[in-house]
Amino acid sequence: MGYIAFPQSFTGKKIVRIHDVNTEITVGATGSGYDAWYRYPASFLIPEGDPQFSKEGNTALGAYGYMLNSRTWSYDVGLALLVFATSGDWDIVDEMLHRLMLDQNTDGSWNFSYDIYIGKLFHDYVRTGAMGWVVWGICYALLTRTDGKDKTAEWIEMLEKGGSWLLSRQVTNKDDPRYGLLRGGYGVYDNDYNYTDVEIEWCSVEHQCSSLQALEGCALVLKKKKYKEAAELVRDQLFLKCYDSENGRFYQGINGGKPDEAWALDCTTWAGMLIFSVVHSDCAKTCLDTACEVYLTTDKKIVMSSETDYYNMTYSSNGTFSGFKPYSDRTADYAGAPDIVWTEGTLGYAALALMLGRADEAKFYVDECIRLQECNGSSGGVIYTTATYGTLPWEFHVWESVVSSAWLYLIINNPDVLFPRTLRQVYYMAKITNIEDEQP
Repeated sequence: MGYIAFPQSFTGKKIVRIHDVNTEITVGATGSGYDAWYRYPASFLIPEGDPQFSKEGNTALGAYGYMLNSRTWSYDVGLALLVFATSGDWDIVDEMLHRLMLDQNTDGSWNFSYDIYIGKLFHDYVRTGAMGWVVWGICYALLTRTDGKDKTAEWIEMLEKGGSWLLSRQVTNKDDPRYGLLRGGYGVYDNDYNYTDVEIEWCSVEHQCSSLQALEGCALVLKKKKYKEAAELVRDQLFLKCYDSENGRFYQGINGGKPDEAWALDCTTWAGMLIFSVVHSDCAKTCLDTACEVYLTTDKKIVMSSETDYYNMTYSSNGTFSGFKPYSDRTADYAGAPDIVWTEGTLGYAALALMLGRADEAKFYVDECIRLQECNGSSGGVIYTTATYGTLPWEFHVWESVVSSAWLYLIINNPDVLFPRTLRQVYYMAKITNIEDEQP
């Protein structure tokens, strides 16, 4: 029987370390920032022997309790809501919605990431794209609820605050080259992790895609035309401002008043899924072809290494894998980008292929991700990449991940929830399942 003694206690969150006095080893650390237990998923399952696994929670500058193994990214929270709403695990959905209410900032936003036990540890670092996934996850949970507990006043109020924050990011000056697009959020850390509370003025294509789902969802749940109007403006300007017709892909965004010409896979596959219902299928098909030409990588092994920056001593396979890498070095922006199979992006490509009616191609890459899910060492999650590149700016790891596992589950069980196609009728949205002039 043990005991806990505090010689002095102060108001605030508590970080508890469990220490083995015989071995002088910290067994673990946790904290309590909440009056009740409301779950978030940890974004990565990090093996205990990995250099990034922490039991001390003292590696972050200026904040105790930070452990990557108990960190969740808000994008992953949004995806998890889509998964559990699809599977009908409403108790988990309830817990996550309650937790989101507790974590929501006063301006309606959510931070980019949280500790699953403690909550917010750092300054307000908010990104529009992550907000889009959280808000869309909330919308979908409320839209599909069937057990009579849907649309409680508290959840609707939370959603309205989140939706209003997204609207506040939209550029409304018609003379601005970013007109109609959503700005990136706020909060910046420099290389020494010094924080500055500044507005992010660039507009990311990924952010537009994520947020368009959220705006359309808010229009459905809240029944307010301002969300549909904002969504249609984003939709139009995404194509007009960000489509690179010469190269058959979408730019990374608008930065400094001009296109950001860096090559990132998700910008083309995600926007390709949205553009299918916005303009015509030819543009989406071009996006798919470009993604295949530029980002496809084949015959990749799961790389094992004991070097800190490339560490993976848990996951292995005798086979090789095909899929898609996250970046191209066609411009200097991503020079030296790792040539790896990135499962999240591979599943994004498969989702676009499926939407375009290329089911066999989609199935091939889904099956490749299932093979990676079944590699040696896996507990059932999908590993994020086939090789670790732990240094900035890459930070890719061979860990089982929520995001890749969620994409796999959704593309198999509910692909329509990923960037759902919409009707271009003012103030109205609906899923399209059988439209003759758009089906391949």
